[in-house]
Amino acid sequence: MRYTKKIIHTVIGIFLFVNAAAESLFDAAALSPDNIIFLSQNWTEEDREFFYFTDQGSRLIPYDIFLNLEQAETQELFRSPAHMLGLGFIPGLKSDNNPDALPVGFSRNGDHMGPTCAACHTQQLKYADKIIRIDGGQAMADLPALLAGIVDALEKTLEDVDKFQRFQKRLLGADASEKDLKALKRSLQNIYSKRKDYNRRNHSDVPYGFSRLDAFGAILNKGLYLSGVKDNFNSPDAPTSYPYIWDTPQHDYVEWNGSQTNSSLGALARNVGEVIGVYGEVIPETNELLGYFDLGYESSVEAGNLRALEKVVAKLQSPLWPELFPAIDIAKVKDGRELYIEHCSQCHLDIERSDPERKIKVRMSSLSKIKTDPLMAENTVELQGKSGIFEGKKRFYTVGALLEKEAPALFIVNNVMGGVLKNNFIQVLLAKNDAKTLGHPDEIHPPKYLDGEIVERGKEVSTETLLAYKARPLNGIWATAPYLHNGSVPNLYELLLPARQRSKEFYIGTLEYDPEKVGYVNQQSENAFVFDTSLKGNSNAGHEYGRGEYGNEPFTEDEVHALLEYMKTL
Repeated sequence: MRYTKKIIHTVIGIFLFVNAAAESLFDAAALSPDNIIFLSQNWTEEDREFFYFTDQGSRLIPYDIFLNLEQAETQELFRSPAHMLGLGFIPGLKSDNNPDALPVGFSRNGDHMGPTCAACHTQQLKYADKIIRIDGGQAMADLPALLAGIVDALEKTLEDVDKFQRFQKRLLGADASEKDLKALKRSLQNIYSKRKDYNRRNHSDVPYGFSRLDAFGAILNKGLYLSGVKDNFNSPDAPTSYPYIWDTPQHDYVEWNGSQTNSSLGALARNVGEVIGVYGEVIPETNELLGYFDLGYESSVEAGNLRALEKVVAKLQSPLWPELFPAIDIAKVKDGRELYIEHCSQCHLDIERSDPERKIKVRMSSLSKIKTDPLMAENTVELQGKSGIFEGKKRFYTVGALLEKEAPALFIVNNVMGGVLKNNFIQVLLAKNDAKTLGHPDEIHPPKYLDGEIVERGKEVSTETLLAYKARPLNGIWATAPYLHNGSVPNLYELLLPARQRSKEFYIGTLEYDPEKVGYVNQQSENAFVFDTSLKGNSNAGHEYGRGEYGNEPFTEDEVHALLEYMKTL
């Protein structure tokens, strides 16, 4: 079996080298699977395979259509490794869990396919012509570009007679009946209309680029769409970095704004919300058994798989600085640790990455204190919409205030999530039991405040406490550029500088790693994305900490480098 994989690796590597088209901004030859180095993160190969390709209930596009769809402007398949690589998605190998060699993070759900959590939370870095795979890290994926490309490819296939003929022959064979051809065209037209309308409703004038997505905006819009009210949406204009997910099950609160608790069934609720946002299907009609028992909302969500995925993620550990990289300057580490303890550790807790009993109490920073771009946190609280069919229903489906004719979009999504959970009541009971062993705290601690800053999240996730961002332990921080919640600072070196000294624009899109500044190399290339910090939601202000009684004296250059060396060890 190992030799078979070796042959497959070689074939894919040759394919990528030959087909390293201009569309791909990555060095495709260097991404040959033979060159991949997997870091030790407490996962087996079976864990990794399960995380990459387990179905969570996403239904982006019919499976057979995706397998046979050509790119809009060429005859190459849309799913070709070189093309998907150019969109930031990692080529996958053929296996029992991935029989058609879909990219990492894509899986089949019945007659459809869609992304899994691995699509956005699997990362690769390049250094010295080697590729370092980081499981649970920030993907370089450009999901809006993927969606736009699918719509373009569907449109061209419908319009171009030759392209449609090639498509239908691959799918139905040369002798397909007229009835089957008409049915195929209807199916193609239906998915084209559906995906085009989705892109329209989720368009943003703020470009996301690589490694970012306004996931909250998409989830909120999905709830508004399910209301049945036409054109009931808001622009998802606050993209954030895909967060790294090691230690996620061990946190008491998760999400950038700490909006989701991990106690009780919170982890399952969080993952249900994620699937709803990435093309899960929900029928928002209450089901009743024998006209009496409320069975909630039917959906495509695979709640059992979500529980299993959470258990796999609970095993994951943060990556350590690779041996391939330049050696850490141990002489500077001691000074860096002293600075970290004095200036950073109150919010960014020091933890033991491999402690199986680790439990993490999140520190929160209010918007007025942290002074980073507020848009993501504000949108979560402020975006509204028409309730439609949800009017008069309880916010959390079984409990909570009744939804009015217009309501916060978050409240409407809460009802959808509650209805889906109600339909998976057995998995809900099992999830509550899981919470006792996955590292979730048995009780959520009370709120604490320091000089107006929320340093620990309280039990009630109120509107006030949502206007904040989470500070988490920094183990593995070296692998998580760009920095701040919106990805507006290119490397860790600049994050330690006063905001006025940070780059106003920088390029994102290469995998080349800069171990000195701790981030991706800032270089222009044909398809690199230009991150403009002057755009709405893209501010790189805030998170300015330094020496002095009030932390308003910038670190010296020597102190910055000492801190960098220490944080490489985390």
